[in-house]
Amino acid sequence: MDCMGRTLDSTLGRYINVATLVSLTASVLTIYFFVGALNRNAVQHDRELLSAGIEAASRQNEVWVADYGWWNELLGLWEAREKTFLTDSLASSFSDHSAFDFVAIVGEADHESIGWHRESGAQSRADILSLEQVQSLRGDLVESYAQGRHVSSHFLKLDGRPYLASVTVLGEYEDRAGMTDPARDPVIVMGSAMDETFLEEIREIFLVSDVALHNGAMPSGAAGLELRDDSGHLIGWMSWQASRPGVQTLRIAFLPLLAYIIGFFVCAQLIANKARSLARRAASNEKRAIIAAGTDHLSGLPNRTGFTSFIESEAANEAAASGAAAVIYIDLNGFKAVNDKAGHRAGDDVIRRVAHRFRGAVDNTVHIARVGGDEFACALIGADMSRDALDIARSLSQSLAKPFEIDGRAFEIGAAIGIAYSEAGNPKAFTQLIHDADLAMYRAKADQLDKPLVFNASLGLETDARSALEADIEAGLDRNEFFVVYQPIAQASDGSVASVEALLRWEHPTRGAVPPDVFIPIAEHSKLIRRLGDFVVRSVCEEIGAGATHSVSINLSPAQLTDDHLCERYLRELHSHGMAANQIEFELTETVLVNDFERAKARLMELHEAGFKVNLDDFGTGFASMGYLHMLPFSKIKIDRTFVQTIGRGEGPNKMLQALALLGDALSLEMVAEGVETEGQASMLRLLGFDYLQGWHFGHPVRASELNEGKSSERAA
Repeated sequence: MDCMGRTLDSTLGRYINVATLVSLTASVLTIYFFVGALNRNAVQHDRELLSAGIEAASRQNEVWVADYGWWNELLGLWEAREKTFLTDSLASSFSDHSAFDFVAIVGEADHESIGWHRESGAQSRADILSLEQVQSLRGDLVESYAQGRHVSSHFLKLDGRPYLASVTVLGEYEDRAGMTDPARDPVIVMGSAMDETFLEEIREIFLVSDVALHNGAMPSGAAGLELRDDSGHLIGWMSWQASRPGVQTLRIAFLPLLAYIIGFFVCAQLIANKARSLARRAASNEKRAIIAAGTDHLSGLPNRTGFTSFIESEAANEAAASGAAAVIYIDLNGFKAVNDKAGHRAGDDVIRRVAHRFRGAVDNTVHIARVGGDEFACALIGADMSRDALDIARSLSQSLAKPFEIDGRAFEIGAAIGIAYSEAGNPKAFTQLIHDADLAMYRAKADQLDKPLVFNASLGLETDARSALEADIEAGLDRNEFFVVYQPIAQASDGSVASVEALLRWEHPTRGAVPPDVFIPIAEHSKLIRRLGDFVVRSVCEEIGAGATHSVSINLSPAQLTDDHLCERYLRELHSHGMAANQIEFELTETVLVNDFERAKARLMELHEAGFKVNLDDFGTGFASMGYLHMLPFSKIKIDRTFVQTIGRGEGPNKMLQALALLGDALSLEMVAEGVETEGQASMLRLLGFDYLQGWHFGHPVRASELNEGKSSERAA
């Protein structure tokens, strides 16, 4: 019995020992893997924090370069080479704030540059950026334009030190994508040194220790963060002292576990508690990073990112879907005058003070954000708050009533405010509310209203009308509502028909005759212009044909010159009908040359080399330089009808017409006058030396069948 008892005790002892050992081993392995996971998560979390910090610094740098660069006065100073005033406007900023450490302006096609560096103060330098760096910056900016962004950030090195630089085209433009060329136009570049001060700010903001920046690519197996800009340029890599919460946990739990098996379970609870504490700390750090990325550092309000996060939240979506939400959109009036008259430092001060007044005018529960340079927005959720949107908007407007005193000068700052509601009977998503509030705000600004304007359906009618007309154009092409008429162009010497101009017409079943100046701009905007252009060329081939004794002039839209296959497609259409390229003359207005000269030149040279003639239409009404007449393969110049209408109103108009005729003669270009309505005008234009005349005096636009009948009658006579 005693033996059996000892055996049982021994067996139980072995079982207990084995169980204890297994438990201990399992616990140790569990803690080992748990510690490793905590450490890896901490490293990944630190990496995300640092990446967010670099991203926030890039976007803030872009805000600075846009605030300074999108300023016509600065462009004017550059074009006038006002070096002193440029220094006052730009280099003086080094003493005002530490937002950037160098600024440079590079002229058109990189022929000239000027810059300032914080270390050299007001002393300008022409060697801050190398030509290679400028070209690389421009290349990044071209890529940004292709993505719909007009500012680009780039890592580069100056004197061996890394900088975060941002670049944009200099000057204010309503349509930057269409009116600027990032590859050639003057640009402004601003850069911030990624020095010890920059790293110290990263350490303090994101609570990451021993942050350091290293040159070259990150070694294989190293724990760090490679620093590449939006275009993939590598500046180096960043290392830091990773927090090791797992090691801390192991110190707390391992020794008690090893000493007492019971303590293993107690320590497990301690570990869980510690893990929860560490998770809360990580979540807190992540929350701080998210808040930093979504905060406008100038005003202290949420930025566009923060505003977007709020309206995309579950609560906001539920409120909008239930018809209990509203959006207020605000654009400051008079802010540009502050920047122009008192400088950007004063403008920044106004933004801070406006934000302070807005915050004091509304309850803390109102989510107000700065979403642009001088634009603010409020998102209101909940039935009570959305119902008070108009009162809130009035409070915001009234908070600006008192002038802003800046350096002894008083500036009146007002606001254009638009409001849009999501109501129970007409719920709208926040994207639609923002669109509607923005539309109301712009109408309030256009009408110079001093009170908030609530969106109503009539404000969207113009947009709806354009969309409806666009749909009608597409349907009209399918229903054969479009047709071509032809107007004769006569020899000035004897009045015989030298050529005809093909003119597109549209007879809509309910709209009636729609003028070309109404439907052509809509077609250009919607890309339907290609179908209309193809229709005109096809109609000319079918209606005029290979046997015509005269050429045909066809108008080309600027939008058509973006088509890389335009020449190839038109040649194929002509050849399929037995026609040759020399039977067609393409007419373009001066606008196409101003919008994108290099693209226009390439396309026109392609058409010329294929055998088409190219004519300049409406000469004298646009902004084209005389130099274009030498550089492009024009055959004829057609002067606008406004010049012809001045005949008989004194010597001045006649001399102007004579000068235009002499210009054509000097350039060996044939001159065409359009809008000729009387024999008196025709006689004067013959005397002045014009080669061709066009207008109702020589024939109205008619269908091809009537044109052919007229020719048959002439031959019979």
